Amino acid sequence: MSQLATARKYKAAQIETASPGQILVALYDGCIRFCRAAQVHIEAGDVAAKGKMISKAVAILGELRSTLDHEVAPELCDSLERLYIFFQEQLSLANIKMDPSLIDPVIKLMGDLRGAWGSAVAEVENSGA
Repeated sequence: MSQLATARKYKAAQIETASPGQILVALYDGCIRFCRAAQVHIEAGDVAAKGKMISKAVAILGELRSTLDHEVAPELCDSLERLYIFFQEQLSLANIKMDPSLIDPVIKLMGDLRGAWGSAVAEVENSGA
């Protein structure tokens, strides 16, 4: 078995055994990683790679939006949805204008949210809940 195949099997096993909170944090991590990669590709003038990274980040934001449960926490979900829409708009503008600075607020706010969710997930998992 190749190293790549082994790595894919390991990653699949990690996802299958992850808690919903761990998956949420991983989605934030992925979105931030794709946003940073998009900035690098914009600066390098690589239009195709930039588009691919922005598409991946937007797909994650769409997934995050689709999992919001407005019945459980309407105010929180409304706020998160507005943020996710803002992020998608910023990424679309960065894509069109080839301006990496338009991605900065997305990375900053996603990082803040990731930190908060990461702390909450760790606290819940450490409490045995």
